[in-house]
Amino acid sequence: MGGKQILAAMGIVAGAGLLTGCCLFSGNPTVTIVGPTTATVGQPVTFMAQATGGGGTYTYVWMGAMGQGAMATATFTSPGQQVVMVTVTDNCGKTASAQWTVTVTGDSPSGNLSGMWSGTIYDNRGDSMQFSLQLTHVGTNVTGTAYGGGLSSSGSGSYAAGQFQFQFQWWRTSTIVTLVGTYNAGANELSGDWMVGGLRGGTWRVRR
Repeated sequence: MGGKQILAAMGIVAGAGLLTGCCLFSGNPTVTIVGPTTATVGQPVTFMAQATGGGGTYTYVWMGAMGQGAMATATFTSPGQQVVMVTVTDNCGKTASAQWTVTVTGDSPSGNLSGMWSGTIYDNRGDSMQFSLQLTHVGTNVTGTAYGGGLSSSGSGSYAAGQFQFQFQWWRTSTIVTLVGTYNAGANELSGDWMVGGLRGGTWRVRR
């Protein structure tokens, strides 16, 4: 009985030694990243890690992106050169890392206009009404809905170089109104003039 137990224990130790030896001779893993080299603020992009060598059965840790195994996504919130990095670990505990640089264009977080804005719109006589904008801002493009007098109207526009523009159809009419203005990041406020056919109809001001 004792001899069989000793032989069994020796077999376990020998097996462990073979596994260790396999890892010793497996070499180191390598990894590269495949993905876009350009992106826009607020627009999600996808990256893929390609690992080879080593002991196989890799795990992945991403920096600068949200990873699901070998795949990761990132939505950059500021322009400039952004870096995504991944580190892989094989089943022997050996690691390898790679990084990828993305050139991001668009407005910084202080200039992202997505959300609900509420305030007042005035005409040239000083009359006013409650006014709101529900905006979605991606890159330089702005889409959304204008609300006033209990009615709504969809529209679109742009925001670039600090200048805001949004067009919508005035409620219950065929008149196209263009909002032009600027964004005050400190006050988190959009304000400016509204135009009809190139003529100034009044002013508007909303806050988020």
